[in-house]
Amino acid sequence: MKLIRDSISDDLYQKCFDEIKKKRFENCWKSSSINWIDEIKKGIIGSCIITPVSDIIHDLLEEKLNSVLPEYRELVCQYYIWQPQSGISWHKDSGRIFGATLYLNDLWHPDSGGWFIWKDGREHHTILPEKKLLVINDQNQYHCVTPVSSSMFRCTIQLWGNY
Repeated sequence: MKLIRDSISDDLYQKCFDEIKKKRFENCWKSSSINWIDEIKKGIIGSCIITPVSDIIHDLLEEKLNSVLPEYRELVCQYYIWQPQSGISWHKDSGRIFGATLYLNDLWHPDSGGWFIWKDGREHHTILPEKKLLVINDQNQYHCVTPVSSSMFRCTIQLWGNY
């Protein structure tokens, strides 16, 4: 796992934050409860909702993050809103060059769940969502997100590097 703090500018962060805030009211969301395979929903009772970022945000993210992301043929960028009790079971991002998470919450309390955990050999590592932190999984490591336990939404952009 690679962790890059302050991975995007304040201006780009604000554009992403404004867009996800606006999209909350649009009829454009898919639900993890319906669209994810059973294997990654084990023990998870809540739903994460997902929608693509706009082409403008996609291009800005690609331009800004290109130097830190592994080479890819196609970059997919999606907003995820992790609702209460949503999370994702232990899994690998198989079939992709990398998976990455960009955190959009300004503040996140440790009691709110939503911890990102990954396994490196026999060791487990854990991080709390942090504004503008980019986590890149380019080694196909096992990872999970603990269920969100608050009424706050955990907001991220998931980036997928495809072959």
